[in-house]
Amino acid sequence: MPTYREESVKTLRRGIAATTVVLALGGFVAPAAAAAEQAAGAPSSSVAVMRTWHATVQCQIVRISDNNAIRYERADGSGNTKEKAKKAAERNIHVPKGHYKRHCDVKRYW
Repeated sequence: MPTYREESVKTLRRGIAATTVVLALGGFVAPAAAAAEQAAGAPSSSVAVMRTWHATVQCQIVRISDNNAIRYERADGSGNTKEKAKKAAERNIHVPKGHYKRHCDVKRYW
């Protein structure tokens, strides 16, 4: 009959092997693999995969001297959340000297 220490070492090895497989797959755990781990008695762990959001925004470019909108500019950005993607896209809008941007609208998220 195995001792408590031997059982602990076996459980630890199973966990290390499962972690190695998860890292080799880029952090993605297939449902079948997760079910196999639980059936084998390995401790269950959930692996969260961060999503990257992308956004396209369109802003008016306005001349400061006469306060007229002269054109629209579009730019893309990305981030971990929709809001961060939107802010990154707004930062990527090129604003020439003597102008400012306004009325930035999100055209799409993906």
